[in-house]
Amino acid sequence: MPDRIDRAEATQHAARAATPEGAEPAFLVAMIWGYGPVGYGAWRTARVLAENPHAIDRLAEVARVARDDGGLAAFRVMADEPLRYLGVAFGTKYLRFVTAAQSSGHAVAPILDAVVRRWLLAHHGLRLNIDEWRPEAYERYVELLTSWSAELGLTADTVEQLIFRSAISQEGSAFWGEEWAKSAEPPPPARRAQAALLEIEGLLDTADPRVALEARGHLDELARIVQRGWAT
Repeated sequence: MPDRIDRAEATQHAARAATPEGAEPAFLVAMIWGYGPVGYGAWRTARVLAENPHAIDRLAEVARVARDDGGLAAFRVMADEPLRYLGVAFGTKYLRFVTAAQSSGHAVAPILDAVVRRWLLAHHGLRLNIDEWRPEAYERYVELLTSWSAELGLTADTVEQLIFRSAISQEGSAFWGEEWAKSAEPPPPARRAQAALLEIEGLLDTADPRVALEARGHLDELARIVQRGWAT
């Protein structure tokens, strides 16, 4: 593996994900890209593979559906029988690279993670529940990005990337960025607070869905308080 993994590198490794032999490296690279240097990334990824019988076969099946029928169909298949400990935030990262790598005429499945979800809530008033694999929520998200992409002359995947970059530039995050640049200057208090909130939200992927849903409401309110507190 290279020292830096970007979207292009992860897409390249997903080209053979429709086979069990290709699904495993595709999934691992997608998780490496998603977690970056976060210390618990390797443990959480290993847990998905270790505690789901035939996890690799299941990932290959999802990749085949994505290749033949598109990302929405693959999301529905995953929702029918989710892999334990693989939530929507990181599961859609796998779907993104699988659909981007397999040129079958279908659109690239956009990522829906905590960073994008929080941006949509703050800037569009759209609250999406991603504590479980809910096809209706993902379809609503894809429809919104598709409408924006038509207005902008971009792909839905590119719109998601712009949202992600906007959220990172506004909030700052040492956990969910694509550029792992280090600076001698400490980040401002607002960025540290937002990064902490995002870390907690990411950890909710492993919580009971009912507890996670209640917690996210409190986290959203804390985010608004943080934004108001340092904006004045």
